[in-house]
Amino acid sequence: MEPVSINDLKNYKTGTTSYIVEATLMGVLTIVTREDDEYPRGTILLLDLVTQDPVACLVDRMLPKALDTTVYIKKWNYINLNEGCDSCYVEFRLEDVYAAEDSTKCFLLDQLGTDHTILQQYLKRKMAYYNPGDLFSPVSKVNMAGVVYAISTLYANPNSPAMFFLQVIRNDNNTADATTKLKAVNLIFSGDNMIKYYHYFQIGSAFVFHNLDVKIINSGYRNSTCALSFNSRSTCQAIKLSQFETVYQQPITNITTDNQLTLTTVHKHKTYTGRITRVVDSMFGIYELDNAIIVSLFHLFSYSADMPFRIDTQLRLHHFHAVIINPEDGETSYLLQNVWQANKIEEGYMALASCIQSHVEILDFPNHCHNITETTNSFYMPHHTDIGSKIKEYTYTDIISRKSTFTQLLRQLEIYAALAAKFIDTNIVQDFSVFQRAYKTVRDQVFATTQTRPMQAGNLVNDFVMHDAVCLLVGKENFHVVIDSYPSLNKIQHKLQDNLKDYHLDLAGGNTMFEKENVLTQRAEYDQTAEYCVLGMLQVSKDGRLFLVDNESQVLFVLAAASGSKYRKAGQIYLIRRLQLYREGLSYVENETGELIRRKNLYITYFVCQDKDMLLLHGDYDNNVTFQMPAFAKTNNKELEKLSLHKMPPGFGNMPTQHQYMVVRVVARDPVNIPISKRAVQLVCRARVKTYEIEGLGCAAGSEGFIKATGTKECNLLLTSRKKTLPLHYDFQVGSYWVIYGLDKSGSQIANLPDNPILTFSIDLDKHTIYPVSFNSSSSDAIQLRPVYSEEVTMPNPLLAVHDVSQLTDVESLPAGLGGHTIPSNFSEDTVCVQGLIIIKRFSEGYPTSIRSSSCAEKLFNLKGIGTGKANRKLFVQLRQPDSLDTISIYMDVQNVHYPLGMVIGATVTFYNLIRKKKTSSSEDFYFLADSTTHVCVNNTMPSPSMISMNPAFVRTRLISSFLDPVLGRQDQTSRQIFKLYCYVNSIINLTLKWECRDCGSIVRKNDCYGMCEGASRIFTAQSFVQISDGTANANAAIDGERLVFRLLQLSLNQIDALKNLVLDYGQLSYGGWGVTQVTTMDDEEARSKHNTEKSQRNALYGFTLEELCRNAKRAGQFFLYAQVESKQNKKRQRDEEELEAKNLIQMLDLRKFKLSDNGRLLKTAEFSKLKLKAVDIVFTDPRLVAYEMLDLLNDAEKLPGSVSSLPVPSTFFNFE
Repeated sequence: MEPVSINDLKNYKTGTTSYIVEATLMGVLTIVTREDDEYPRGTILLLDLVTQDPVACLVDRMLPKALDTTVYIKKWNYINLNEGCDSCYVEFRLEDVYAAEDSTKCFLLDQLGTDHTILQQYLKRKMAYYNPGDLFSPVSKVNMAGVVYAISTLYANPNSPAMFFLQVIRNDNNTADATTKLKAVNLIFSGDNMIKYYHYFQIGSAFVFHNLDVKIINSGYRNSTCALSFNSRSTCQAIKLSQFETVYQQPITNITTDNQLTLTTVHKHKTYTGRITRVVDSMFGIYELDNAIIVSLFHLFSYSADMPFRIDTQLRLHHFHAVIINPEDGETSYLLQNVWQANKIEEGYMALASCIQSHVEILDFPNHCHNITETTNSFYMPHHTDIGSKIKEYTYTDIISRKSTFTQLLRQLEIYAALAAKFIDTNIVQDFSVFQRAYKTVRDQVFATTQTRPMQAGNLVNDFVMHDAVCLLVGKENFHVVIDSYPSLNKIQHKLQDNLKDYHLDLAGGNTMFEKENVLTQRAEYDQTAEYCVLGMLQVSKDGRLFLVDNESQVLFVLAAASGSKYRKAGQIYLIRRLQLYREGLSYVENETGELIRRKNLYITYFVCQDKDMLLLHGDYDNNVTFQMPAFAKTNNKELEKLSLHKMPPGFGNMPTQHQYMVVRVVARDPVNIPISKRAVQLVCRARVKTYEIEGLGCAAGSEGFIKATGTKECNLLLTSRKKTLPLHYDFQVGSYWVIYGLDKSGSQIANLPDNPILTFSIDLDKHTIYPVSFNSSSSDAIQLRPVYSEEVTMPNPLLAVHDVSQLTDVESLPAGLGGHTIPSNFSEDTVCVQGLIIIKRFSEGYPTSIRSSSCAEKLFNLKGIGTGKANRKLFVQLRQPDSLDTISIYMDVQNVHYPLGMVIGATVTFYNLIRKKKTSSSEDFYFLADSTTHVCVNNTMPSPSMISMNPAFVRTRLISSFLDPVLGRQDQTSRQIFKLYCYVNSIINLTLKWECRDCGSIVRKNDCYGMCEGASRIFTAQSFVQISDGTANANAAIDGERLVFRLLQLSLNQIDALKNLVLDYGQLSYGGWGVTQVTTMDDEEARSKHNTEKSQRNALYGFTLEELCRNAKRAGQFFLYAQVESKQNKKRQRDEEELEAKNLIQMLDLRKFKLSDNGRLLKTAEFSKLKLKAVDIVFTDPRLVAYEMLDLLNDAEKLPGSVSSLPVPSTFFNFE
């Protein structure tokens, strides 16, 4: 059959082979040596004999003799990577190239024969050959014989002649140990005319060189290199290794130690021979050999992605680095697992990495022309319009421009793979610019954290020559590479769930008049020291809840931010430096029948992140029309009245103008809630806004439906799940500005209710268009608005101010604007905003209603996150001032709103629109109510050590006697401020320790609930009632909670654990002031009579009994007791003055009757009731410090009424011993 030409090959759209067409390929072989050619210098081309059309060639090696001659290739493959593109090339081996079609000897064998003949002629002339490694001072031309150790890449820099290097060593077949050091001499080929030799040499092959020159390279550097140079008169011939003994018969004679050639110390190189079984990513040069090892050719500069290797190509790799790759967390790598699909061995992922000295020898080509099937998406420049190709090209360009090392290459590709898998492949992000900014931000952040800098442009010659000492691209051999990992949120959640621990904070002030366990909370924490990075996008669901999402899962998310900080918008990608996972237990038990108790297991799990720990990966670059106005503030208390159009950039002429454009400023926002209705469930959110007209844009004033808005009146915007506008509520943060088009359209306004006269608009995205407002002055492509202020002077609304807890505890000195006026049912007419530290969070049962059953409440909680999962259950929260012990109580009705996330013990939160109500037991005390209009913002979930340890501001020290009337002795219970007493224990009236079932409240003994609950958890409760004295009077104090009770008893950690275990054996352990220890269990009388209580206590409590521990507490000395007066509930009706005069003295003075024994007779008498206190904290301190503090108070010139300095100090205060 006639030979085929290059022109014939191009008719095969999908490629072909010599096996298919059964013909020889004919053409002229040449190599590109000119810089202005369309192919890079060093590319081997096969030209058509007639048209001179070229096709690139992928050849195992090439002979200078075969270039620029007509050749016939008997075995070849023609590959077309992509039909319709100029992406074709020819594969063949030199041993299949012939000078004539009927030749029986190929070019290679013919060249070897010629080389042998030339060598014999040189040997006859008794030529002396330099043996690499010997000391040698060359004077003139040099002859050398040796084995090629390494071949550099072809350096073809612009406007510079091409060059490449060889490292040649002596023949030493006896050296088998890879650690043996060898000496190599460097041989340089410089000039475009030397390019033809580049594909001739093979590593491990022997050559003789004649007429070499001596050349100093890098003469400007501190360490210059004396090397041999191959010039136009030089020649080289391939020889067999067995011919070295003949070549070295005539040694070099001028041996000296002066001016010798530079010898480089190298080790015997390693090779790996394998067959390509998978093309992973041809663009980055990633392949798989023998179904086991990943090979990276990215840093092999001779590799061309335009002519990739195909499956079944057999290669021999020289000077590759064996690398073990592992992700930071040991298991998660989107690059290795998802993109490359690499095989993992026990040590990690095995890879061979190329570097500046690496070389690939082609041993065999496949016998087919199948196109490349890549594991990753193939990339071809003419078809890179899709986002997947764009992000791949951007990553490739970034890696090239930064001259990344192998480790940096992997880390950058891991970022690319993680972002693509999480957000691009799942269509969460469809904008290339978003990926571009996210990739760059993550790269800079991660590299800055690890102090990784871009590789500087070094001297390639030195890098090649000194490679065996240090490889700048990879590092040491058997190098272990650790790359950053970006596991899925699902995996992060499971990892943190495995580390969940019960979350308890020992916060001062966390006591109420009753003792009950807080909501069960567990926590696990991730921070920057963890072995992975968290990537996620904020997204608001259809029901209005905030989630952190990626390609695999979505997790409820709480963004903790300080009041007034810049809020984070939904739809943006973040890198999270620190994160907490919380799980709250909402389980409860219910009686299905009279005897059957069923436990409902309810939990809610969510992430919490502080605002400062989130790094935005892409800015707010919306493609939508954006309005811009200068960042303004109130000027002389003048309010914004309206805005006018200042500048309309080109391209916005087609904006609709039939209706009105209005600017809205969000003043307040209600939480998402479910209105009580018999219709289908609908979630709504109401935002209270001020509206402003825009002059010069949209319809003119006076048009039909035009809404006059000057910012003086407020209106409501209603966001609903039915109209799919509920996700907007997260962006409608207080203080944000928006432009809304079409509020004047028919059907936008909702009829005002009798109890709500405020104008209300229902937002519908089918009718209305919402535009963000930017305050960035650099937004030159935005519509510019100019503010117009009113002339009237307005004062800030005091109801919008956020107050501290301490400002609300003293009713007589409330902040300005908060009056004490009340409306019927003791409600205050003004709402209030307050910020504080959560010290108590408990469930409380409300009155049963018929609005919603427990089954319905559970469904709403599981589907929409509404309520607590149980009907009529409310939350009780106590807030404390962070720097004092002042507290307020809040009762939260959360049945119709999302369960409040992030409100854990120790969190700092802000409540907006709290309702105040007077307590029926006191005309001076308030408590607070949170309903469906109360909005809660979590500011911080991580309290500072000072908040936990409680270093309060000045707390007034008082005497017990200061609360008593100096004449009548009646108690002063009007003050609700926290004070401290320096006192001691007179007697422990009652002490009760027990384990209770968290669900039903029954006693738990030996892990068995006596209420028959199965699988319920237990809680430990401690309550005590003690009599204290400070030397001026006595008082009774309720000291509750294990924190305070164990501090009162001054128990060690071992004693605390032993006492808890002992109580678990009994169920309940109590001590009475009369000195009898009681053990309460569910045993019958006979079982209790056989129980030796004292012996078991001494065995468990290291030789003590509970009675002895209580006596020790009485002998412990004085301490500071922080407390409040416990007010009495006075249910008696008010009496007029005449009626009081008619009553006896005991009733009038509220005395307590009792009897005394006097010499066998009973005397009836009466006394004032003791002052009752509620303990907040106990602090043991050095008595000497207390003495100095009291002396300072006595010397204080300003005497405070009722303080220590206003009364005589009893002598007992100075008995500190």
